[in-house]
Amino acid sequence: MDVEKYIENIKNSKLNQYFQSNLLAVNPFQNHKIENYKYAQLNKIDYNKSHKNIHSLDLDVKDNFYDIFQKSKTIKDVSLEHIDWNFNAPDSAIRLSSLAKDPTIHFFDLSNFVDDICVIDLSLYKELNFIFDYNKNEKISLVIVDSDANKNKSPRNLKFNVCENSNIEILQMTYNKENSLIFYEFNQLHSSNVNVTVLQANNIQLRNEFYFNLASHCTAKISGSNFCNLGINDNYSFIQHREPDSSSREVFKSIVDHGAITNFQGKIYVNKIAQKTDGYQMSRSLLLDDISKSNNKPELEIYADDVKCSHGSTVSKIDQDHLYYFNSRGISSDLATKILKKAFIQEILDSVENVSLRKISDKVVSSFL
Repeated sequence: MDVEKYIENIKNSKLNQYFQSNLLAVNPFQNHKIENYKYAQLNKIDYNKSHKNIHSLDLDVKDNFYDIFQKSKTIKDVSLEHIDWNFNAPDSAIRLSSLAKDPTIHFFDLSNFVDDICVIDLSLYKELNFIFDYNKNEKISLVIVDSDANKNKSPRNLKFNVCENSNIEILQMTYNKENSLIFYEFNQLHSSNVNVTVLQANNIQLRNEFYFNLASHCTAKISGSNFCNLGINDNYSFIQHREPDSSSREVFKSIVDHGAITNFQGKIYVNKIAQKTDGYQMSRSLLLDDISKSNNKPELEIYADDVKCSHGSTVSKIDQDHLYYFNSRGISSDLATKILKKAFIQEILDSVENVSLRKISDKVVSSFL
């Protein structure tokens, strides 16, 4: 990815300098040693590579957002105001690459969406940078699909501003992709709730980033699972508790085989005034062969003294005693492995609250496993 070429098109001198300092100087698309990207191998992305093993998947999920978005959105050129970075961490290269390539932002107020479920199929959108506002007390449910139908290989940047007492649930699915680079940001005001479930399957190279900024009495949940992937599946999260009495729960599970690599790197950051924070982070990987790899790096950075935070990581193989148990009851090893794989990620499926979203997620897992 030629980020230097993108930055040359930014004429505002202060804005250009920000991109020079925060993207070009630490460009992970060329330098694989950048700490937050050292497992992602973004420097090895082959944008000309085609997926030769597309898995047929009929979810019967149709985009119902495109028309209202195109009619009601507001478009602004990127400015220093929009580039504002509110996290105690280096800026995201995925976010900045998206803003540099297409220095326009598309705004939409999700409070104006009236259907029960909002379905966004990214294959229909040429826009790269989105800011969504939501300020209703009632819950809204979204399905975001990034599949082989999406031929746009550019990074994308999706930002959600969640107002006081608002509640958002998102089911995000990525499957059959040569590469997928998406940055998600959630800015949560007082007593808001966000629940994100992520399913990733049959992708060659993927990097998803999830940043949460929590005010007081907020709840953030993110549950993710990847399986049947063919190359590098990389997830990064940064959950920032900036005010007291907020909670976060994060669980990522990976099933890895056929020489694939799965990466999870996540950090819970607790500001010095964020007392009574409750943060939980866990990553688990199930390796099905001896040539696949799992890299897990959970982190805590805590500056308050009255908190409850924990993190952990496990990498394991299928227990042969479990296979023996199934075999002794007439169940083949292949079927037993299939049952155990589904059982392994059931916790992620259980995180989906909306019944319709649960049916969609169940269908995705059943199609691939």
